[in-house]
Amino acid sequence: MLTRSTTAWTIVALASLGLAPGAQAQYGRPGKSAPPPAPPATKDPDAKEKAAKDKAESRYYEKLDKEDREALQANVGYVVPMPPDALKWIGGDAMGRADFRGKVTVIQGVGGKANVRAQLEKAKKALPEGAMLLAVHTPEGADRADETLEANPPCLVAVDASGEWCDALGIWKKPVNIVVDKTGAVRYVGLSELGLKTKVPELLAEEVDDSIMASEKPAPAGAAGEAGGDAPAPTEWPEFLSPVQNAQDMRGKTMPAFKVQTWITPAPDPAGRLVAMDFWATWCGPCVQSIPHLNDLARKYGTDVLVVGISDEAPGAFATGMKKLKKAPADFAYSLALDPSGGLKNRFFGVKGIPHMAIASPDGVIRWQGHPMTLQEADLEKLVAANRALSKPAAGKSTRGWAAAKDATKDAQKSR
Repeated sequence: MLTRSTTAWTIVALASLGLAPGAQAQYGRPGKSAPPPAPPATKDPDAKEKAAKDKAESRYYEKLDKEDREALQANVGYVVPMPPDALKWIGGDAMGRADFRGKVTVIQGVGGKANVRAQLEKAKKALPEGAMLLAVHTPEGADRADETLEANPPCLVAVDASGEWCDALGIWKKPVNIVVDKTGAVRYVGLSELGLKTKVPELLAEEVDDSIMASEKPAPAGAAGEAGGDAPAPTEWPEFLSPVQNAQDMRGKTMPAFKVQTWITPAPDPAGRLVAMDFWATWCGPCVQSIPHLNDLARKYGTDVLVVGISDEAPGAFATGMKKLKKAPADFAYSLALDPSGGLKNRFFGVKGIPHMAIASPDGVIRWQGHPMTLQEADLEKLVAANRALSKPAAGKSTRGWAAAKDATKDAQKSR
């Protein structure tokens, strides 16, 4: 094991690695998802035509988070979910499923701190003549809906204080639209303004046989009461009893919020993954010898495990050390960060010799600790299996939406 104090900051050396000193860095946000990009160019005329069509089609859709689009997309092709009795209607009579037949309806989700009236006026202007606009107000700000909308509402509004219909429709916090065709089926979701102006007239022009009925959305596999729908048996986290050397044994304890001073590689998203923190330095021979092993683990288990190499070297010293090693960030299959303050390393783990690794579950509890070269695939397999089992939602229970948010709030209140 090797120890060494950090050296002074050298901004010039930092810049040579493309690093930028500044505010404390934390985990990044998940990216947005958009409709698939157009295929690469090809000499095949049919393929070229398809590529051009796909590119044009992508302009008809808003960029949404992957989960938001998937929740909305789940209803496409099926009859619009049943409006619950608890909805409060402003600007007209309550609608049932039968009221969607024979017309093209654009359901617009609204709510939150934004100006709801302005949102609806904008949506109304984007609609072609003949289409009906129905606003669904989410629970966020629902208590203010009366004062903002009752006086001359721009359209019919369903105030969903419980979030039941929003969850069924797939409407979460971002304003989105759902287009229902003349059969009462959801045809499009998440359209852009151009998409509304293009797709809605096509639906208005369709001639529909009154005998055609939109089909009911199938119940999800594993729903309550169905065969195979039982919740998985409780799973325990594996225990590792080997003595921890050169640091305090923090297994079973919850670490402080994970944060570093500077990300060398792009800030990763740890959501739902185990976090394996490798405390190392460029001047440490055993640390460098561990890199190929950690690269192998990161490549094999990257979906389930976020591996982060954390050095407490000053940026200049780190840059110099990397040059001496003839290494670049691209030589690492895992994330790299600098934390000269040594917050977690010194104050929480009390590391006295490096390399030293600790693995935390998504709730911040330390599950494994030791020299990175002693971390075997069999150990990681056990941790990954436990994390998958324990993080798996109960059958039929969503981890996204208004009902889930209420449950989380109740659980938090109980734990106080």
